[in-house]
Parts: sequence; structure tokens; C-alpha cells
Amino acid sequence: MSFRTYCFRCEKYVTAHTTLLDAAELLRALKNDDDVEVMHISDNDGDHSWKLNRQEKTHLLNHITSASA
Repeated sequence: MSFRTYCFRCEKYVTAHTTLLDAAELLRALKNDDDVEVMHISDNDGDHSWKLNRQEKTHLLNHITSASA
């Protein structure tokens, strides 16, 4: 899944992708407040990857559930 989020290394909003989780696993991880790793490709200094914080996970979960309603 891809979505817009802030990359602290680029210091801007980017399109990031969840890594290694299919849709069902992502939803389960977000609901259980488990670690969710995301990444995006950077032209400048290699790919950037990080784990979402609680606020980012809540925002993503709300986005997914409102889109599917």
C-alpha cells in the first residue's frame, strides 16, 4: 500500500510504501499498534525506511477505514 507521509530525512511529504505487509496484515498491525515499517525511494541518498509512530499509524488506519466505508 502507498500513501503520503512525512519523511524526516527528506524533510518533506513523500509517497511511502508499507514493506512486507499485505493489506490484511497491515490492517491487523495498525489496529494492534504493532510496528509498521514504511519506505520511499529517494533520488538523493538512497531509499529511506522508518517505522511509523503512533500518530502516523492512527492517521493511516483512519484513512484506510474511511476509504473502505
